[in-house]
Amino acid sequence: MDILHELDERGPPPYRNVDITEDQAREAILRYLSAKCCCHPPRAEELVITRLTQMPLYRYRLESFTETRQHEKTSKPYTGQRLDKPNRGAEPQLWNIPVQTPKMFQEGSERIPLPNSSELKVCQKCQGRGRCKCSRCGGSGQFRCRCSSGSRQRSRNKRCPGCAGSGRKRCSKCSGRGKKVCPVCKGERRLVHYLQLSITWRTLHSEYICTSPVPELNFPTSLLRKVTGEVIVKDSDVTVCPLPGFPDPSEVLTASQRLIREHGTICGPTNHILRQQQMVELIPVVHVQYEYRGKSLSSHVYGRERRVYAKRHPPALSCGCAVM
Repeated sequence: MDILHELDERGPPPYRNVDITEDQAREAILRYLSAKCCCHPPRAEELVITRLTQMPLYRYRLESFTETRQHEKTSKPYTGQRLDKPNRGAEPQLWNIPVQTPKMFQEGSERIPLPNSSELKVCQKCQGRGRCKCSRCGGSGQFRCRCSSGSRQRSRNKRCPGCAGSGRKRCSKCSGRGKKVCPVCKGERRLVHYLQLSITWRTLHSEYICTSPVPELNFPTSLLRKVTGEVIVKDSDVTVCPLPGFPDPSEVLTASQRLIREHGTICGPTNHILRQQQMVELIPVVHVQYEYRGKSLSSHVYGRERRVYAKRHPPALSCGCAVM
């Protein structure tokens, strides 16, 4: 486990590592107000911060890179290739087939034909003929022209350019033959039926964000999903263990135990976990109370991106614009 900050009995890493300073908070709020006030851009001297309440939050993330294997029945046209018939050997077990695994946490898929599973059969679509009745003309090679309404031409002096007055048009799908090459066997009349190994690599993502240490400030933690913080713990292994010795809040340890257990339930005969990684971030969040153009307002500034969240819509400013 890579501990980026020492975790001991004294508690979590000091909040000063992720504190948002007064100047940073003022700059973020001014930028926020500038986007809402189009008439008179706010000036720094108009914004007076009266109180800062630091309330950084922990975010725990778990990723599991998994491999899923399944047998699939499929077929392809027989073109004279050598068949690996079932009586030439036993079908290999699902997980005994060597496969080139992609880079960890890089999703993808692959299909591999299984040896000793081929069987030659007549194509059922065309009954071994190699050609099928055209679905557009029903096998006649022609179909009725739209101009036809019981007569071959509308008038003696004006013929339909599509059918030249015959009332029938040649089917373009089968070139007037009434049949077309079988779409299943591609005209080869026989199919090779075989099993293939279907492999899918994907990453399971789970995360948990601790509740606010100051409940009365009611910051929506869902907003933290789109911002970054300071990484304090990072661990990667074939399978990771819950964070032993992690300090308060105990929510982080409980969340790691629960999510690791949930990811472990996906393991089975067709699904394996190849690698796991977990991470704990401390995300800066500060509640800012300030005076602006004679109004008392408050907002949250959060994340390294210094985004701003206002719980309530303040009344219209003196310029007539409303801060949303």
